[in-house]
Order: sequence, then structure tokens, then C-alpha cells
Amino acid sequence: MKESSLQRNEIALPGHLVKQINAERMSVASQAMAELISSDFEPFFCGNAAFHLLARCRRCGRCCKEERTIAVSIEDCGRIARHLGKSRKKFIAEFTKAHELSSNQVGNARMLKKAEGRPCPFYDPDLPGCSIHEAKPQVCSAALYLTKMNLLLCKENKRFSVFSNCPADIEMRKQLLAWKSGLEKDATGFQLFHQTDDSSTDMDRYLILLRLKGMEIYYGKETAARLARRIGLPKTPGDDEMRPVARLFIWRLLMAGDAEEMLQLRALK
Repeated sequence: MKESSLQRNEIALPGHLVKQINAERMSVASQAMAELISSDFEPFFCGNAAFHLLARCRRCGRCCKEERTIAVSIEDCGRIARHLGKSRKKFIAEFTKAHELSSNQVGNARMLKKAEGRPCPFYDPDLPGCSIHEAKPQVCSAALYLTKMNLLLCKENKRFSVFSNCPADIEMRKQLLAWKSGLEKDATGFQLFHQTDDSSTDMDRYLILLRLKGMEIYYGKETAARLARRIGLPKTPGDDEMRPVARLFIWRLLMAGDAEEMLQLRALK
């Protein structure tokens, strides 16, 4: 199979999820999402959610070693504590310190204790990577694409950010460039999206699913679960279910006239 092509199972849109969405609740759910993340951040919020789903972390440890600070919420502390078999109180005392920003700005969030110039205390060079990967802080789960700073930069610069030190981002963008090249030669790959399901033209519903997934990545599972119930879903869709939607969204961006500039693909040529 050519690098620029996609297999049918990679573009099989989750029509069964679209059918579960309550059309009467969509506007209310969309408003609730807009109150959390303004629609002014589009297409960057959904685009970065798509990148997050498509990039495959290589566990190189760069994030673990290079981030100066790592914020943790009380929910993070509880989840990591359970993962380590500790009480939340003991975990907070042993592994965290007060946040460098005031509580008026960050609420009850704290920071992991981390010596300057040293990696995250949960970085294990023998893996390599995160030793608490299954329970890692929400800010780590959102990195690199769906951090507050990256969304602000994307909105300000009117283009998606490139993380040149991240092997997963470099690999993913090369794939995007290959897709764009393939699209310029033959658009049938994109047309396959519209042959996989009778509901695949309902972009509004696929878009709300992608925004929902972005909310899970940005805010966590509990917030996303509440939003999912608002639109009639029993739970937030899984990553594998959503990757075809992510590919569809990116392919639509690739079809835009300013795709190379917005997606910063020219630097890869």
C-alpha cells in the first residue's frame, strides 16, 4: 500500500455513534462546549484534537525531561495515588508542592516536585518514558497539542504549531504531506469517506463528536462523560472509533487553499 493511501478500515466513520446523537440536544451540548472552549479557537481545537488522535507517541521521554513544571489537579493526585497504592494525602505530601501561581488563577491545582534540570520524578529511562502512563496527569495527556498555551499560539498565529523535537509530530506531519500529495494526484481516497456510511455527510454530528473527544483530552474523562450524556451517548467514544473522524477533519483541512501554510507542511519539503 502506498504511504499516501488509506485502508478502508482507517476511514470507516462511526455511523453508529452519529445515529445515537439526540438532534434536539445538539445545540444545547454545543453551547456547553463553547462555554468551555470558545468556537473562536476553531479550526485549531478540533484540528489539534485530530492531531492528538493521529500522532503515535514514541515514548522518547523528551516531554518528561524537558518540561520545566508539571501541574497536577486534585483529581490527578487521586488517580495517581490509587495507581501507586497510596492515599491521596500521602501522595500530595510526598510528590507535590504548591503551585507557583496563586489559587485565584489555578484553584486547588498543585505541581509535581521536580528538581531544576531534572526529569519528571515518574520518568523511567529504562522503559523509556512515563512509569505512570495509565494514570498520568491530565496536562501530560493533553500534550502537546491540546494545551492552553498551544491553543492560544495557534489562534494568535492563525496556523497549527510544529513540535520539531517530537518524533511523533514529525512522523505525523510527513504523513499529512503524503496525504496532500496523494489528494492532489487522486481525490478518490477522500471520496471513500463518503462511501463508508449513509450518515457520513452529516459533518455537524461528526464535528461535535470530535469536539467531545477534544474536551476529554483537555478537561478529562468526567467532564467529557457529562457532555456525552447531554447528546445521548452513554460514554465518550474511544480513540480507535474517533481516528477515522480525525482523518476526515484533517483531509478537509488539506483541501483548503492555504493548507500548507496553516498546517506548516512546507518546512517538510
